[in-house]
Amino acid sequence: MARKWFKTLFLQMPNGAGAAAKQWLPASLIDGHGLDDGLGIVLLNRPILLEKHYFTTLWNGAKVRVAVDGGTNRWVDWVKGNINSEHLLKPPDLVTGDFDSCNQEAMEYVEQLKCTKGLLYLPTRQIVHTPDQNATDFTKSLKVLKSHGHDKQLSRVLALCESSGRLDQIMANINTLYLADGILPGVDVFLRSSNSLSWLVRPGEHTIDIPQRLVSERIWCSLVPIGQGCQCTTDGLRWNLDGSRPLQFGSIVSTSNTYATNRVRITTDGPLLWSMGTTPKDM
Repeated sequence: MARKWFKTLFLQMPNGAGAAAKQWLPASLIDGHGLDDGLGIVLLNRPILLEKHYFTTLWNGAKVRVAVDGGTNRWVDWVKGNINSEHLLKPPDLVTGDFDSCNQEAMEYVEQLKCTKGLLYLPTRQIVHTPDQNATDFTKSLKVLKSHGHDKQLSRVLALCESSGRLDQIMANINTLYLADGILPGVDVFLRSSNSLSWLVRPGEHTIDIPQRLVSERIWCSLVPIGQGCQCTTDGLRWNLDGSRPLQFGSIVSTSNTYATNRVRITTDGPLLWSMGTTPKDM
């Protein structure tokens, strides 16, 4: 069983009653240090713009590595462009998707790595075709992790993508965050771009421990409700939410915020997309 990377705290409420809160510890996903053994990596079809050492540390240190459709092209291109002892990557454990974006050269390359087609057994590496057009390849990749029993090994999944480019694909990735809990219960799913980390904060009490570098450099963060409004209060932000107005489109959303302390507390009665910058870029 993968070691859980979050903690449960008891926050003291105004009326004196204690309420369990989920504590998020994102530092290892931001800097690549101190990763636990329950991490799965999902590589989506976007350019790999992450710093080389960080990317190789995440990829090679993951429990399970998944290349999703056109993400296979990106992986092969990266390997061919960075072949040396320092940046050698482990092969993907799963290559999956409807393969409308994966080119023949990339597929032949991963087949030479002894990825095996079929579902009758689980070899070390496997190519899994998922033709269903009612779900994105990202969503289907989480289902493949589940069907192949990897959910028992994982505590969190980090999807490597970018937050620029086609808006519809960005929104589809966010939709997968909403679906993820029903596919991989108890496994937290994150989106990691070259300059941000995002995940879904579900209804309840939460604390997020913020690396000091992000506080000192006043890196941005945001709380955005997608699909429905909610009542939300925060503590530890430069501009806190007091719950006096609903957080929703057509009212207010919290973007371009930053930190007042190293710990942010959030109380919400609906799901929210939490995003935090990881570099000074795009400030």
